[in-house]
Amino acid sequence: MTTNARLVALVSGASGVVGRRLAEYLAQQPQWRVVGIARHVPAVATSIEWVALDLTDTAAVQAAGCNFSGVTHIFHCARHPHSTTAAEPIEPNVGMLRNLVTATERHSDLLEHVHLVQGSKYYGSELGPYRTPAKETDPRVLVWNWYYAQEDWLLEHARGKRWCFSASRSHGVCDSDLAIVRSMARVIAIYAAISKALGMPLCFPGSDAGYRALYQCTDATLLARAISWMATEPKCANEAFNVTNGDYIRWIHLWPRFAEYFGMECGPVRTVRLAQAMADKAPVWERIVAKHELAPTPFERTALWPYGDFIFNAGYDIMSDTTKLRRFGFYDTVDTEEMFRDLFEHFRRERIVP
Repeated sequence: MTTNARLVALVSGASGVVGRRLAEYLAQQPQWRVVGIARHVPAVATSIEWVALDLTDTAAVQAAGCNFSGVTHIFHCARHPHSTTAAEPIEPNVGMLRNLVTATERHSDLLEHVHLVQGSKYYGSELGPYRTPAKETDPRVLVWNWYYAQEDWLLEHARGKRWCFSASRSHGVCDSDLAIVRSMARVIAIYAAISKALGMPLCFPGSDAGYRALYQCTDATLLARAISWMATEPKCANEAFNVTNGDYIRWIHLWPRFAEYFGMECGPVRTVRLAQAMADKAPVWERIVAKHELAPTPFERTALWPYGDFIFNAGYDIMSDTTKLRRFGFYDTVDTEEMFRDLFEHFRRERIVP
């Protein structure tokens, strides 16, 4: 592979929410050549050079290393398969990073930077009420997780190397990719469509505390821009940054706006487990698709309902401090309410919801 580009990005997990948006963003920049790694590569032609690879397979990663020649930047967005109800495995996630970095080092002497995609679980945001707004300097929580293990391995492995690293910590990443069902915007939009078809108001399905607590989101394109900046800004060497839209929301304020957008009455909090409540709604969805001539999306591919349960039932503030990001020179922000409206409009244009 030959190119006149000065920078070569190796993006793992390039078919996921963060990885795909980052790979596509970098590929649009003239100074970047992009190699994307995924277990299953997209069938459509793109400017991304795809490599089908399972990063947990050490031998396969080493054998694929010839594809990594000339790589200057690793963006590690991959994670081991996981669920919203179980702790994410630690050693497999560390092994994936270790395999990727060591294979790249063997085949490229141009490596400058390794970026780790983390999240606010670094602060224990999923464990219960925690110190907010969370700062990058906050101490680690007592419950060990794969972010810590990956970070510790990278810190140790980087000793004496010519390359540096950085980390981004986002929360509630939202994207317009129609192939992604782990999307809070899709959960809200499909839930609204089904509620409306059943003649019900738009009731908040989570807890009352979750309805009133502060929450935050990160637009995937904003995150891609921030990660690209971190990896190329010398001041960011060996630093971690919280990355969110820059504002905070309460569902109690947004929910009436959502109801208005979908032409519905805003109902009260009606706590249900969406994974259970939506389990028998496939016939309702099929009627909606037929009535409104929507794209024929199978019900099991409409939204990830356990993800909605996870989001809407956190009864405490979810807040990250992003002042460090601003101090170092990244100033982009996104209005979260406008982000949701733009996503809903996108779903309507693509005939995903009525």
